[in-house]
Amino acid sequence: MKNKIFFIIFMIIWVGLIILNFVVPKQSFSEQENRYLASIPQFNMEELVNGKYAEALNNYINDHFIERNFWLKFNSFVQLLTGKTENNGVYIGKDDYLFEKFNYGKSEQQNIEKIATSINNFSTKVEIPIYFLLVPNSIYINQDKLPENLEVYDQSKIIKDFYNEIDNNITTINTIDILKENKDKQLYYRTDHHMTSYGAYLLYLKYCEVAKLKSTSLSNFEKEVVSTEFLGTFDSKAQVFNQKKDEIEVYKSKINQNVEGNYDGVIYNSIFNEEYLTKKDKYSYFLNGNSAKAVIKTKVNNGKKLLIIKDSYAHIFSQFICENYEEIHFIDPRYYKLPMSEYIKENNITEVLFLYNVSNIVTDVSLRLIK
Repeated sequence: MKNKIFFIIFMIIWVGLIILNFVVPKQSFSEQENRYLASIPQFNMEELVNGKYAEALNNYINDHFIERNFWLKFNSFVQLLTGKTENNGVYIGKDDYLFEKFNYGKSEQQNIEKIATSINNFSTKVEIPIYFLLVPNSIYINQDKLPENLEVYDQSKIIKDFYNEIDNNITTINTIDILKENKDKQLYYRTDHHMTSYGAYLLYLKYCEVAKLKSTSLSNFEKEVVSTEFLGTFDSKAQVFNQKKDEIEVYKSKINQNVEGNYDGVIYNSIFNEEYLTKKDKYSYFLNGNSAKAVIKTKVNNGKKLLIIKDSYAHIFSQFICENYEEIHFIDPRYYKLPMSEYIKENNITEVLFLYNVSNIVTDVSLRLIK
């Protein structure tokens, strides 16, 4: 009798949950996971037969399950109780650090070899200084915070091998030493793949040293904590219960605040956009998020124009490099498909900087098409 009552109660709850899943208003985008959720599939007899319709319907139900965020975090909590140190491709490290798995095999090696060939060909069309700054990731610099007995691929070797493929007319910049020397400070966000502002400042110092520019001292900036509520992409994947949030620090100067910014045709008079601080994607506070092209005109009057061909590591770097150039052009090859060599001539660019992180470049195919 008791089993029968239990079964009836269970079925009532289960049916109730199913009904609620279809009644409760649906979201198209999950800020918590930073991705678009599955839409309800259109019925198709062929897909029903081959199983694709059932798979799509299952994805839709999973994505819109009532209180989905709670269940994701609860599942992560249970996994940690069982001793797991990884969830959804993210390692749960020490001191509240999260790390995304890093894979480097034959396909990744072949990809960066092709990238090196394309960049070498590109450099023959350009008669101005070209620099390449390839940045190691947190999983390499902060290895002491990884779970016990976890080995990671040596990213310094990837950088060295890649730089050896680059022609001598391209100046390569190695930041590993300066990052390791300062690893007692927080150089990367705990919950995200990006660097902190201080980490980006170390990149800036190294770039200025190699490019023979006068770097601006941190004492000339006003440091400000603009958010204490940042949970980045690693947190979106791992969904760790009670994860410690990151602070977003920014270094402001008269030059990097009073700029004319053109972001894919949208004008915004700053490299900082405070609207993003109220959203999940708080890192887009820097340089207005991902744009195919962003052009910054600073208050510097020296005739120098820098083109940065980049991934999103360059966004937080922007607050410092504005101190040294009259104009800075940021281009993301994933979205901008016109020839870079022509862009350089048309815009009177005086220097080029490639700025990428290791985890991104080993899988990025857009740089293989650069011209």
